[in-house]
Amino acid sequence: MTPCEKALWLETLLDLPRRPVGIHFLITKEAYDAFPAVEPKNRMSYCTMVRKASQGIMQKAHLGHMACGGGAAALGLSEPTEEMKDGTRRLKQGAYLDLGVCRKMSKNMVYCCHKAYGVGIAPLGECDVEPDVVIIICNPFNAMRIAQGYAYRSGHLKDICFSGMQAICQECTSRPFETDSINLSMMCSGTRMLAGWKKDELGIGMPYHLLEQVIEGLKSTVNPLERNKEKEKIALRMEERGLLGQLDIVMNKNYDDGCYRGGPAGKPGEKNRQL
Repeated sequence: MTPCEKALWLETLLDLPRRPVGIHFLITKEAYDAFPAVEPKNRMSYCTMVRKASQGIMQKAHLGHMACGGGAAALGLSEPTEEMKDGTRRLKQGAYLDLGVCRKMSKNMVYCCHKAYGVGIAPLGECDVEPDVVIIICNPFNAMRIAQGYAYRSGHLKDICFSGMQAICQECTSRPFETDSINLSMMCSGTRMLAGWKKDELGIGMPYHLLEQVIEGLKSTVNPLERNKEKEKIALRMEERGLLGQLDIVMNKNYDDGCYRGGPAGKPGEKNRQL
């Protein structure tokens, strides 16, 4: 599937309020110049650029456009300062108990190892070439479905790591890219202020090559894991997007049919024969 086709299926299988976003690391100036997007006129945080892309606005940016030093360092556009690496900057901020915790935080931050000239941020459906990372902003229900889609083939997501700090740049971009795994972010105070995410929104980042597996897992688990109300919405979105006949949706059937028992309470130790 192309990036456009993957975006189409994501937006069909999930009830997403925002468009999935593709992140391109533009290592050289030549790659940056060739990327078909406009630059911001003023400095802007990377997470705000991601928010704009989730609303349909494609941009590219180099270090001179970055309003947030932490984001620039995470993306590999600049080198982390010594204060970032040794924890003293975090200690000054007052967000952690002592220097030991600050150093622990700094050591566990996974930043891009490359030195990139810039970054391209685009709606996934408008990516002409495959991006490096995909970011999906969603609510907890859809995050559950993404986890279930991944688990269909690979089981548990075992490498989730978040602290509510550097949410979009590190937790959703550089960490997934460098560890080659899906990561979850509950956002951070900075991005919620700068990008204006809603309180019930969270972020998921993954290497692009894992997305097709997630989509195939989402397709395969519609019938066992979605309830009729959501199945009806998916069927309607399939009709609207010309996808009818490409997924067989079965109503009144779920993985846990017959698993639950109602009625009066039983006696202590009484077994539920249906379980």
